[in-house]
Amino acid sequence: MLGCILALLGCSPPSATVADATDSQYDAAEMWTTLFDGSLSPAWRMSTIVNQPADRDDPGRFDVVDGALLAVPGEDIGLLWHTTPAPPDFELVLEWRQSSPDDNSGVFVRFPDLDGFGYDNTAYVAVHYGFEIQIDNNGFPDGAAKHKTGAIYDRDDQQYTAVPARAVGEWNDFRIRVVGQLYTVELNGAQTTRFTNPEPQRGTMSPAFIGLQTHPAPGSIAYRNIKIRAL
Repeated sequence: MLGCILALLGCSPPSATVADATDSQYDAAEMWTTLFDGSLSPAWRMSTIVNQPADRDDPGRFDVVDGALLAVPGEDIGLLWHTTPAPPDFELVLEWRQSSPDDNSGVFVRFPDLDGFGYDNTAYVAVHYGFEIQIDNNGFPDGAAKHKTGAIYDRDDQQYTAVPARAVGEWNDFRIRVVGQLYTVELNGAQTTRFTNPEPQRGTMSPAFIGLQTHPAPGSIAYRNIKIRAL
């Protein structure tokens, strides 16, 4: 609409922004913040495990490889989280790629500060108080829809539609929108789920954060081009 008005006035439209590059259907004025563009900033922090035996104290890690974050599995789940609070309502876009058909990971949203609950494995703060958008084409351990790629993990009360991921080794696009208590997820441009959170103790704390999961092997999933914007 803005471009049409400017054309009638004989003016040039504004130059392209990050929002244009991400999706041309959105207003160019709605700016995105890049959380990861190929280098790992100090704002990213790995979850920790304490008070566990030596064979259970490694949450894994993420390495930067060819401009992407590559998950390196540990003995238990871990979470690389961005310590800058996310906007209350937001849209998160990113790309992910599997290195094998069994790779398992996930994108966590709306969880509180991992270090504020005294957990031995701080990644479980995100499990208990936030929500995971799953990446697992097999739906471990039972193949259920609520455990498959693009689902809000382990939620029966979601409207889920299976959308095929691209072949192993190819990049996939996630678009995650959280507005109020409504969560919608798109995989490669098609909606996989719509979920309204009914629980006052989950996804409602402020400040809240986003993070990427490491999962015990297999779990070598890569991420890149992570951006967020307020809605």
